Amino acid sequence: MVKKIYLMTKLPFKGFFKTRLSKEIGFLVARRLTLNNIEKIYKVFLGKRYSFNLYVFPKTSFRTFSISFNKNLILQKGSDLGKKIWDLYNANEKSFVLFGSDIPEIDANIINSAFNLLKTNDIVIGPTKDGGFWLIGFSYKRKISFPFKKVRWSTKNTLNDLTTNLDMLKIRYAFSKKLTDIDNLKDYCDYMKSLS
Repeated sequence: MVKKIYLMTKLPFKGFFKTRLSKEIGFLVARRLTLNNIEKIYKVFLGKRYSFNLYVFPKTSFRTFSISFNKNLILQKGSDLGKKIWDLYNANEKSFVLFGSDIPEIDANIINSAFNLLKTNDIVIGPTKDGGFWLIGFSYKRKISFPFKKVRWSTKNTLNDLTTNLDMLKIRYAFSKKLTDIDNLKDYCDYMKSLS
């Protein structure tokens, strides 16, 4: 079975993406980090086993350092992250996973594990170490209600708010591997140390 993957990202144009990180490490460094990570992820999931798609803003074509992306791009819709995810959910009919472009530790084994968890759950969530989540996937085993009501985005409460909603709605979920997303200077410095 072909596994459908969406990489969600704001394209690295000044003023549109990673505003906090850009202020702390500089726009050009943040841009290079994002483009390198998009390239790395694309190469990991290039092949017949995966359907690789980009869920982007603000336009539907761009270029990294060595790859031009002009197909399999969908423009993000919605006023917050939950509505954007839900719009993508409503546009699909079969299982998929969605993750961001700021997670350098992503590899095929982690994503395959997430798909395995969808075999017995409605939703799979990849938690981050700061209280958010880096991945969410849907199985379409049964119809589910909007699970993002009153989620406090980009806070330490994000994951807890989501799982509280899921429990209340009796939506079955499981956790994939906990990873770090690069949101600020400390995250970036920790990541750079891990490379040395």
